[in-house]
Amino acid sequence: MPSSGTSSALEVVKAHMAAEDRQDIEATVATFTENCYYRVPGLGIELRGRDEIRRWYRETFEAVPDFRNSDERYYESEGNIFFDANIEGTHLGTWAGWPPTGRKFKVPILVRIPIADDGLLEAEIVYFDNAGLFMQLGILPKQGSRQERVMQAIQRLRSLVPGLR
Repeated sequence: MPSSGTSSALEVVKAHMAAEDRQDIEATVATFTENCYYRVPGLGIELRGRDEIRRWYRETFEAVPDFRNSDERYYESEGNIFFDANIEGTHLGTWAGWPPTGRKFKVPILVRIPIADDGLLEAEIVYFDNAGLFMQLGILPKQGSRQERVMQAIQRLRSLVPGLR
């Protein structure tokens, strides 16, 4: 990736997202600066360096072969680019420790991308509604479903019985 002298931070981030959509792992990782990190707080994911990030993308693209970003919007603010979009795909392999469900998903995300001094991505910090994703994948019951009401009843019982908390 070119340094900030030849590309704006926004162009670098757009190239990064386009590489994700093509599932071009090397082009995606090339947009990160040398000392980089990647976080998905909702999944407890904390990665350091290009090698760990490369492994994450490989796992993601193998598990979700039709992974893509959609409805993208970009915002710049004080050394950060914010990316507002949806991620979507079909969960066909183990992803973040979860075995394949075969289900399609589409969830909104907000990503904060601090830009390093060299104009590349210092980090990618991805925020999304993981409960919404897990409901679409069938890992959690849908809101208002019989399964959700059973889980709520169990939780009420646990709160009433000492030692079950």
